[in-house]
Amino acid sequence: MSLKIHLDDYCRAFNRRERRAAVALFCDRALFEFPLLGQRLVGKAEIGAGLGRIFDVTESAALHVLAHKESSRLILAEGRLEAKLHRDSEPVCIPLAMALETCDGQIARLSSYLDARAHRLWSDGLLCAPANDPEGAA
Repeated sequence: MSLKIHLDDYCRAFNRRERRAAVALFCDRALFEFPLLGQRLVGKAEIGAGLGRIFDVTESAALHVLAHKESSRLILAEGRLEAKLHRDSEPVCIPLAMALETCDGQIARLSSYLDARAHRLWSDGLLCAPANDPEGAA
């Protein structure tokens, strides 16, 4: 079975905000990584809670896969996340990369990486001290 089917099934459930359907695609000890959550989630209960949090803070959120490559064990995909957070007046469209692995016909790992540089909060501060900052010098 093509891994793209698993990815498509997950994206479809996510885009429809069907948390239970999405969680059912994962094996019991699956790993779920998504930058919006700020942590790694393990197991269906944590994954369900994480998806619930995503759906709680967003008015809408949709994953769009534009290209993919797969081997027998891993699919890598790229695309975009379109989301409208309740707190923001405008929706965002963020480049996205995903890695998915399966075990026994279920998702064993799903890692999603967002290019959210343009959407960092000002309160996050600088990633590195400016070159002319003597206190930031190594």
